[in-house]
Amino acid sequence: MIHIDPVAIHPVLGGYWHRTQLPGIPEPGQTLVMLCGARGVAAFEALARRCDRGAPHRCTECDARYRRAIGMPPSPFVRPHR
Repeated sequence: MIHIDPVAIHPVLGGYWHRTQLPGIPEPGQTLVMLCGARGVAAFEALARRCDRGAPHRCTECDARYRRAIGMPPSPFVRPHR
């Protein structure tokens, strides 16, 4: 059995990894709403295919909202992407 923590899943959309609130592992084709408000459709790809696009960057809006929600201070390394 493999255990996957939905909190540890960071969807990648437009070259940025986001945070979202997932009750479980998303189904392929399921629409996901990120903390920043962006929407995307769940899909799963092999690592080699994902690596062809380069390393994703974090979504600073998702990160800021997540940190506020759990009482963490803002990140000192903020690089806006919008």
